[in-house]
Formats: sequence, structure tokens, C-alpha cells
Amino acid sequence: MRIGRADRRVTIERATYTTNAYGERVASWATVTTVWAELMKSSGIGESITNNAQDVARQTLYFKVRSSTTTRGIKADDRLTYATRTYDIKGVEEIGRNAELVIVCETTTT
Repeated sequence: MRIGRADRRVTIERATYTTNAYGERVASWATVTTVWAELMKSSGIGESITNNAQDVARQTLYFKVRSSTTTRGIKADDRLTYATRTYDIKGVEEIGRNAELVIVCETTTT
């Protein structure tokens, strides 16, 4: 990975769950790491219909980051924040022999 292309600052967050006064599980998000990333491509914005027949717009982004002990711990339960938007992590793919990782992210808006 050429460092010059890693010009986007992204933050990986992980949820911890607590129970509120009503007995509901509530997620609070804590920062796992903040790293430089390369925005590889964006799928643009597509539309789909959810189970309850609601139209939603979806955007998928692919970020390439350097592999480290911290970034290798990223899971699909985590989320990624980039440019004030929050994306759900859909998967992490290893490139080479632990040299780089591609993080696949998606956001939905109604």
C-alpha cells in the first residue's frame, strides 16, 4: 500500500451493551482505533425495499488499511465513521500475507 493514497481518516468503533432502567439493551460505542485509509471505491447509491416495504437508499464503501494487531481485530459487529457519516462494517478481507485489509462498509438511509 502506497502511503500517499491513504489520505482518509477513519475511526473504528465497537459496541458495549448495558441495560437501562426499562430493562432494554442499550449500545454505547467506544473507539477501537483511528487509522489512515485509502478509499478504494464507492458503489454509488442504490435503492432497495426492506421487509416492511420501505424504500431505503444504500451506499457501499471500500476502505484499504494497513494490517496491524488492532486492525486485524475488526469484526462485522463494529462500525466505521468517515467524514461525519457512520457505516456498518459488512466484512473484512485480507490482502496479501497480512499486509493490508479491505473493510467493506454500508450505510442505509430512509
